[in-house]
Amino acid sequence: MRRREFVLSGLLASASGSAYCWPSIFSSEETADVVIVGAGGAGLSAALRASELIKGKIVVLEKSKHVGGSTLISGGYLGVVDPVRQLPYGIHDSEEQHFQDISSNADNTGDPELIHHLVSKSKEMLEWLEKAGMRFRPELIEIYGSHFPRCHVPEEPNGYGYISTLVNRSVQNNVELRTGSPVVSLDTDKSGAVVGLAYLKDGKLQKINANKGVILASGGFGANPAMVEKFDPRLAGLTCNCAPGATGEMLLQGEKCGAVLKDMNYIQCLPGVPPNGKIRVRFHNDISRFILINTDGKRFVNEDSRRDVLRDAVLSQPGRSCFVIVDREGFESYDLLMRRDAVRGIETGDAYKGSSLKELAEKLGVPPENLTNSVEEYNRLCTTTALGSQHHPIVKAPFWAAKSAMSIHYTMGGISINSSAECLNLQGVAIEGLYAAGECTGGVHGKNRIGANGICDALTFGMTAAETLASK
Repeated sequence: MRRREFVLSGLLASASGSAYCWPSIFSSEETADVVIVGAGGAGLSAALRASELIKGKIVVLEKSKHVGGSTLISGGYLGVVDPVRQLPYGIHDSEEQHFQDISSNADNTGDPELIHHLVSKSKEMLEWLEKAGMRFRPELIEIYGSHFPRCHVPEEPNGYGYISTLVNRSVQNNVELRTGSPVVSLDTDKSGAVVGLAYLKDGKLQKINANKGVILASGGFGANPAMVEKFDPRLAGLTCNCAPGATGEMLLQGEKCGAVLKDMNYIQCLPGVPPNGKIRVRFHNDISRFILINTDGKRFVNEDSRRDVLRDAVLSQPGRSCFVIVDREGFESYDLLMRRDAVRGIETGDAYKGSSLKELAEKLGVPPENLTNSVEEYNRLCTTTALGSQHHPIVKAPFWAAKSAMSIHYTMGGISINSSAECLNLQGVAIEGLYAAGECTGGVHGKNRIGANGICDALTFGMTAAETLASK
């Protein structure tokens, strides 16, 4: 055990002792109305909504030096049924369709109550978010693993727009954001209700009493390799594109308070940086513009397959990796940050560019004839209904490729909650004073999360947690 882990475990052991020991080890103690753990999309949406409903002290604790979490570094796509944007493009959608897409693509392993709340509440969340200042482009797309064109594309790259909008409005409402403040334990009273927590600031232990409750929005555990390997040994050694702070400590702290953990073995991967790579080149985002090929230059899976199917297909390839191919139009369809990463990727060996498919194949080290045949066959399918939706043929030079391996992206398991975002114990009873939202929860997605539902989940249940807490 590393020294930091040893010290932390010792501190937690002390924290679990008798209540009268606390005053002697805290350097300060304060009281707030609401305390939120985590300053990603879920935590910040909870903070803003709470600040609109509660005229009291709201504190957000973030263990990292910066706010944003996995939302900030995500692709930023938001999956919400939105007839105002969809119908002008001839897209007919419904909450029922969204519910079925979530359920069926996880083999009905998700919790129907939670799924229903997500799809029925998310439109309200979208309107609330736009009223706060968030802006989206008019068109909607189908991204990798989303299975329907309901993915909103932010005007600003990645998840920056969500975080800047939520932070600005929260600060205006006097929410206190404290970075570099890792939570080390939750505090309960004799009845088992959560009444506060302890955290570290500049190496000193601080205590906050929470009058109304604590909202956990600390993310998943995708950045904790030991925890990932424990629950799915097949994924050992893969890289991770989660936020560095997604290491799962608060799941265990919630469990110590009686919360049940569920679906912990359901871990999602996306194309990412190979173990020896340097830059993640995201040519795979728009499902209508790319193909996947293996080291033989052959297409080996339908790109619109489920994310768990795509994960397993790539892991079965030689070297557990593949190439993502787009043409000039595909390249130019992405935002400036994604194109910048591709250009940088050429310098680092993570991306390739060819004036022809033959030249591209030679740079990739795959048989040119196979790559050409794969692209031509895909282009023929684009002229039929075989691909199931509108796809763009790969025809315009220059052609681009990125080398990708599966990378840990999202952990579907976590703390069991109900549709009010209350944490549940083994008997399915809500734990007083404890709420959770976002990737630290389990049950919403089941074994396979569809694309663009991560941010939708975080913001919707963050908003819900604040509303439930305020109603108490």
